[in-house]
Amino acid sequence: MNKYVVIGIIAFSAASVIFSIASDISHAQTVRNDTNPNIARIGSTNDTFTSALDLFVVPETVGGYGVYEEHPNAFSPGEDIVLYVEPVGFSHEPVRAALPSNETSYLMNFTADVVISDTEGNVLGGFQDLPISQIVSHHQNKEINLVITLSQSAPFPEGSYMLLYTIHDEPSGNTFEIARAVNITSENG
Repeated sequence: MNKYVVIGIIAFSAASVIFSIASDISHAQTVRNDTNPNIARIGSTNDTFTSALDLFVVPETVGGYGVYEEHPNAFSPGEDIVLYVEPVGFSHEPVRAALPSNETSYLMNFTADVVISDTEGNVLGGFQDLPISQIVSHHQNKEINLVITLSQSAPFPEGSYMLLYTIHDEPSGNTFEIARAVNITSENG
């Protein structure tokens, strides 16, 4: 298949990226972010925004934080590619509620970039600044899971690809990357 046709198919297919979020509510101790004192961050041993866990999961099996069925990195043409992520070290931006109690809520806001490339590193398609969650909570949640679904509305051609996900913590400006190899094959059983 012509390389430019492959690029067109992948770029069109990736236009169907669907993002969702699920979260658990819990309490956490906080520390102040030195670059922006208005943003509270979860205290951790390394105090960095990163992924504690990221893996592919079977579509529609995520039932919340830590509830999923793992999927290998081989996908059939047309099958959804679902990445499950448990970020840590993210920020909590205080937000004043418009309620009579004037209590403070906390915003956790994530976006993502996705780059699809071949195994030689040639970029075939991608997206930037896609909103994947905007949570306002009464608590400074410490357990959140992100679910990022890449739908193949037009099936990817069989072969090996690299997916580079860049997850952004919008209030703090911090990011981390997840690089994943995937194989598209009709021999998945």
